[in-house]
Amino acid sequence: MRRNLLCFLAFAFMAVGLSAAERRPSWPPLRGDLSGKFSLPGLPGFPDLAWHVVTVPAEGVGLVLTATATAPGWDILIEITPPAGEISGSWRILRAQIDAALWWRLGVAQSGIKTLAADFEFTGRLTLSGAGQWQGAKASGALKLTLAAGTAGSAAQNWTATGLTLEADLGVAAERTEVRTAQLRVDTIQAAGLTARKLMIDLTGTAEGHFAVTRAEFAAFGGRIALAPFTLDPAAPAVKSTAEFSGLGLGDLAALVPQALKEAQGQVAGRLAVNWTLKSGIGPGDGSLSVGSVQPATIRLTASPGLLTGNSPPRIALLPSYLGALSRWVSLENPAHSLLQRIELGHAPLAVESLALQLYPDGAGGARSAAVKVVARTTGVGDVVEQVTFSVNVSGPLDQVLRLGMDNRAKVRLQTTK
Repeated sequence: MRRNLLCFLAFAFMAVGLSAAERRPSWPPLRGDLSGKFSLPGLPGFPDLAWHVVTVPAEGVGLVLTATATAPGWDILIEITPPAGEISGSWRILRAQIDAALWWRLGVAQSGIKTLAADFEFTGRLTLSGAGQWQGAKASGALKLTLAAGTAGSAAQNWTATGLTLEADLGVAAERTEVRTAQLRVDTIQAAGLTARKLMIDLTGTAEGHFAVTRAEFAAFGGRIALAPFTLDPAAPAVKSTAEFSGLGLGDLAALVPQALKEAQGQVAGRLAVNWTLKSGIGPGDGSLSVGSVQPATIRLTASPGLLTGNSPPRIALLPSYLGALSRWVSLENPAHSLLQRIELGHAPLAVESLALQLYPDGAGGARSAAVKVVARTTGVGDVVEQVTFSVNVSGPLDQVLRLGMDNRAKVRLQTTK
C-alpha cells in the first residue's frame, strides 16, 4: 500500500510521543508498507533513490521498520527499532552494497577534493555492515566497511593499482564517525615503469583524528621495503619515517641507472630516511646499504673513458717534466693504469663493499637530485688497485629519478670521489 512518506513519519512520531508519555517500552500495533522516490536537487549528478519502508509489530519492542534504498550501483537494507520512552532504539544494516566506480566520483565532486588527477579512476565493490543504538538525534554503534576487487589509477600520472582490498572498522558516536582500525592490501602497483607487489598497510585511529600507521611494506626489486611506524594527519598528509630494505636485487637497482652501471649482481639491505609531504613532495634523506652475505655483490661500470685514468697516467716520471724528452725516457710504467682503464670501460668487475644514499630536496640549479656513493674493490688476486670509490650523481627533479633509462629528463653523472 502506497502512502505519503510525510504522513507516515508524522504518524510514527505521534506514536513515539504517546509511548513516551505512557512510559511504555513498546509501540502500539502498527503495520504499513510505503514506497516512493527521493531526490536531492541541491546535489547535481546524484540519481534518485527508490525507497521502500515496511513496518510490522514485534513482541517486546513494539515496532520494527525495515527500509530499503536502491539506485544504480546502490542497494541498502536497514532494520530500525524506534526508541520507546527511556529505552533506546536500535539500528542494524542488513545489506549494503555500493558500486565504487559510480559513487566515489559523485562523493568527491561534492566534498571539494582537488588533489586527485582529472582522469583518476577507482573501481570496486563496497559493502557495509553494522549495528547500534539511537535516542533522539544521537546515534552510536559500530560499522565495518569492506572493499573488494578494487582498482585505481591515472594515465596522466602513469600509475595503476590492481587487486585493492580494504577492511575498516568504524566507530559511530554522537559527534562523528571515526576509523578505529583499517587494513589495506594491494596486489600490484605500477608506476613509471616500476612494479611493486603485495602492499600491506595497517593503521589505527587516534583520539586526535590522526592515523597511527603500524605497518607499511611492499615487495619490489626482488626484495622487501618496509616503513617504520609513523603518524599521518589526514588534514595535512606527511610521512616522516625510515625505510628498511632487505633482499633487494642489485641488478634491478642498476637497471635504473644504465648510464652509470652496465651490470650488477647480488643483494643489498639497508635503510633510508623518508621525508614526504603532500605540499612539498620528497624531502632530504640519508641512508646506507650493506651487501648480502649469501651472494657477493659485483658491478661493472658503463664505459666511462678517463673516469679513473684521468688522474693516473700510463707512466710515472722519475724526473721533472721540464727536462723534456729525458723526463719521458726515465719513467716507469704505471702498474695501476691498465687495471683502472679496464674498470672504467666496464671490462673488469668490482666487488661492492658499501653504498651510501642521499636525497637532496634542492640540488644545484634549483633541481632536486640524488647521489649514491659506492666503495668497491677489485676481484683479481694480486691486483695493484685494492679499492675504488666513486659516486653516481643524479640531477633533475627527484620524481624523475625512477624514470632513468626511460627518458632523458634526469641526468646521471659518474665521478670518482676525492
